[in-house]
Amino acid sequence: MHINVGKRMKNYYDRTWKIGELARMFDINVQLLRYYDKEGLLVPEIRNPQNNWRAYKYDQIYPLGMIRLLRQLDCSLDEIGEFMPERDPDNTEKFLRKRMKVLRANYEKLLRMETVMNDRFAMVNREMKYAVFDQVFVCSEEDIYYIEIGGIEEIFVNELFYLYPTLVFYMPDDKTKFAVMIPGEETVYFDRYSDRIRVLSPDEYLVGYHKGPHEKIRTTFKRMRDMADGILDEGCHLDDTEICIDIVDQFIEADKNNFVTKVMIKILRD
Repeated sequence: MHINVGKRMKNYYDRTWKIGELARMFDINVQLLRYYDKEGLLVPEIRNPQNNWRAYKYDQIYPLGMIRLLRQLDCSLDEIGEFMPERDPDNTEKFLRKRMKVLRANYEKLLRMETVMNDRFAMVNREMKYAVFDQVFVCSEEDIYYIEIGGIEEIFVNELFYLYPTLVFYMPDDKTKFAVMIPGEETVYFDRYSDRIRVLSPDEYLVGYHKGPHEKIRTTFKRMRDMADGILDEGCHLDDTEICIDIVDQFIEADKNNFVTKVMIKILRD
């Protein structure tokens, strides 16, 4: 039996694929190929100008495979469009090594975010075990590291606000300052905020918990100060600033009536 290999290979390389056939081959949507065509990323070599019928040649299959790989590496279409015509061994290696560095940095960032989320929910679970809303008590807090992020107008553009527990200082002049709590051992990750890192010293505090909307928290401040008279030793009084730590807030609870805030007021000795 004689097989004409040359003819068989020639027919294979000369064949074309309709847009639907190519989409099925790569398990992608036809609309995606149309989009690549529109963006000039993968333009069909055959097109009927009357009905816009598209067909792709054999040598367009591998570029589509490369585009799919680069998209999996989170490359933008602009980056892919610039890279594809410039491919050679040197350029390809440089491009892919640079991309892998970006992916490695993103991966490490995601790992840190996972740690932050784990720490935050561990704090929520720990604090909720002690959250009693009709009592106050005196305790010595450990060092609390935090980063100042400003007033209400500044917090929403700071990415830290969405990751770390919020620390709020209600000042005696009716000003409110916002900060985020960070683990003391991780201050090295916050070089760009190094001038804003502060520490609450491990002093004695009067501690209570507020449940409900933040706008009603001043009622808890008053209740705690009223209850302090029967708790504090002689010669002690409370600082003018109330310090609040969001435990259950708008990021993890939809109903503001279920918000839980830890309130701390520093105890001063005469």
